[in-house]
Amino acid sequence: MIADDQRTWRVGELSELTGLSVRTFHHYDQIGLLPPSARTIGGHRLYSADDVARLTVIVVLRRAGLPLAEIRDAISNQPDGVDLAALIDEQARGLETALTDTRAFGRRLAQQPLDAVAREPTRLRELISRIPQPSITIQPIVFLVYADVERAHGRLVEMFGFEPGPISRRPDGTSGYAEVSGPTANIRLHGPRPGLSPPAPEADPSSMTVVGVADLSAHFDRAVAAGAEIVKPIATLFGVHEYTAFDHEHHFWCFQEPVG
Repeated sequence: MIADDQRTWRVGELSELTGLSVRTFHHYDQIGLLPPSARTIGGHRLYSADDVARLTVIVVLRRAGLPLAEIRDAISNQPDGVDLAALIDEQARGLETALTDTRAFGRRLAQQPLDAVAREPTRLRELISRIPQPSITIQPIVFLVYADVERAHGRLVEMFGFEPGPISRRPDGTSGYAEVSGPTANIRLHGPRPGLSPPAPEADPSSMTVVGVADLSAHFDRAVAAGAEIVKPIATLFGVHEYTAFDHEHHFWCFQEPVG
């Protein structure tokens, strides 16, 4: 409930002030991460100063690499206020642990010459069992060029279920940069510029963006319903289920889920 004298913002106002897209606010509301404190008689969202404070926490933790579900749980479990410093320190420790484990694995690998593994395949099983499994997801950053950045932002959310991120606008109102993100990838969308162009539909793809998802079948159904051009339907290869598809501007995607 918002007091009568308390400052409020509609979603469009907050979008303009913060640089986050309206779609982002809608998504955060839908998943219960940032429900508005009130609505107008006509049903429009109204956000309070407390909502803006919560949004600030969300943005900081998202930039630190926490998934939205973990952010929602952290906020719910700390009703008196989230300890941002503690959460970010925990995230940093996780990264340091993952790096230490990876270095240790590299040393083990150096002690197992490839020709020895080739002669004795059981050594490969041992190596696989020692591959470190970090407790957090380390997100790669991918840059993709689109002719229409704002449309791409909406279509990638609709087609492939990415989380909507901020949209940057030029003085004329057009967008030259935006972001979307998912469980294992942060995608940055750029407009064309000298030396950087969207892929040509008539040409074979020169690259592929690979993204891990939790439920590949549901993801595939969503992509088909949203108009993705499926190249290869779901198949199993090298221990993962995967499918490949083109988006509306002919970027080539591969979505994967581990077997079992």
